[in-house]
Amino acid sequence: MLTVAHLDEQDSLRGGEQQATWLVRGLLDRGVRCLVIGRPGRPFIQMHEEEKELLRIPLPLRGELDLYSAWKLASIVNRHEVDIVHAHASHAHGIAVLARLFGGRHQVVVTRRVNFTPKSHFLNRWKYKSADRILCVSQKVADTLNDYGLSAPQIKTVHSAVDIARAEMPPVSRESLSIPPDVPFLFSAGSLVDHKDHANLLDAFARVRKEFPDAQLCIAGEGPLREKLEARRTQLNLTESVHFLGYRNDAPGITRTADLYISSSWSEGLGTSILEALASGTPVVAAEAGGAREMVVPGETGYLVAPRDDEALAEAMIRSLKNREEARAMAEKAISFVREKFSVERMVSGSFDAYEELMG
Repeated sequence: MLTVAHLDEQDSLRGGEQQATWLVRGLLDRGVRCLVIGRPGRPFIQMHEEEKELLRIPLPLRGELDLYSAWKLASIVNRHEVDIVHAHASHAHGIAVLARLFGGRHQVVVTRRVNFTPKSHFLNRWKYKSADRILCVSQKVADTLNDYGLSAPQIKTVHSAVDIARAEMPPVSRESLSIPPDVPFLFSAGSLVDHKDHANLLDAFARVRKEFPDAQLCIAGEGPLREKLEARRTQLNLTESVHFLGYRNDAPGITRTADLYISSSWSEGLGTSILEALASGTPVVAAEAGGAREMVVPGETGYLVAPRDDEALAEAMIRSLKNREEARAMAEKAISFVREKFSVERMVSGSFDAYEELMG
């Protein structure tokens, strides 16, 4: 029986950890024996509480050079006859390969969810070269690692999955968001951090308001740039038309209510918020970052523009609002496209295929 240990050091159940829970569920259904190894008391190690046979092992996981955790992991791997350690986050990657220096007899699989080029110092290059398979959530991520000096079969593209249940969340009423019923309503969700480029979105929306003076924009998410973005909103005279909602677990429900979903990021691994928007049937305008082009087929499933270009972003938003039927037709096409290409089953199958390749 194939045995896979899933390793993650994160304290919360973020997007990558949610993907890992679906993978574990799919592997269990295929008869794969799974262990989950994470920090004690954290959501990752508590996944699938109904599965009494799912072995849960806590480790400190204090950074990727945590020698104690690596030593303990090697012992766990050998004691439980683990074939593969699948690292779902960056520090887990480092600990998984370090564990082999302590005698761990396991293959290392890593899921890579970000699209920046890894640092080129010796330890980092050793860490990436030591992984037996790196599963990239988009072809764009795979291309970046290829430029870094890695190649197939070590790197393999396995797209993240879209959460259909979240995409089909009941719509959130405009009234609850203080949005009038008959005005153009735009929405964006994402942490208020630099690479999400909400500043560019605000600049673009100011242009949109010249064509649609009653348009309203809601932004869901929290982060260190909130104060600066609120100041930018004031500078652009958008105080009455741009609403920062903070973190919203019901963001997909807001997407379903909106006339248009916007992604302004200049860097992404894949862009799962775009996936959710496409799966919900809401028209999408996205900056081409990460795997955006793998989801948003220009003129077929949505509008795609160059990143960091507020004029191009505004033009696409205006076009979508002026051509509602065209935008809705693309949104309808996007539903079947993403639900087929980015299904949980395809993600599980791609990961399982990588395991089988390693095990021969």
